[in-house]
Amino acid sequence: MELSGDFKVVNVKETGYKGIVRLEMESGSGLSLALEYPRDAVGVNIRQGDGVKVSISSNKDPNYASNWDVYMNGVVYHVSEGLVKISIGGLILDVNNFRNEVKVGEKVYVGLKLIK
Repeated sequence: MELSGDFKVVNVKETGYKGIVRLEMESGSGLSLALEYPRDAVGVNIRQGDGVKVSISSNKDPNYASNWDVYMNGVVYHVSEGLVKISIGGLILDVNNFRNEVKVGEKVYVGLKLIK
């Protein structure tokens, strides 16, 4: 799975879990993401209105520490028409309107970088 682009955070919702928020993001190309985000554990506060560069790739970035504010890995566990669900240590990332190739069981790396 390969996805890269700039997204705008359109909503930040509290979840029923302490320190976990749901980030809802949209791109200009029609893609949208919903990420259960461990804000307190990670220490990078992403807010509504922020711009975020997002990368989801099957290949690990060898320079992840300098390229990304947050870098996680996960596994694709559901693919249906236009919807991909990724489990990141039990947290869920939904990718909506994704039309490229992706397979259940595929390991992916997710990078987030605040756009200043």
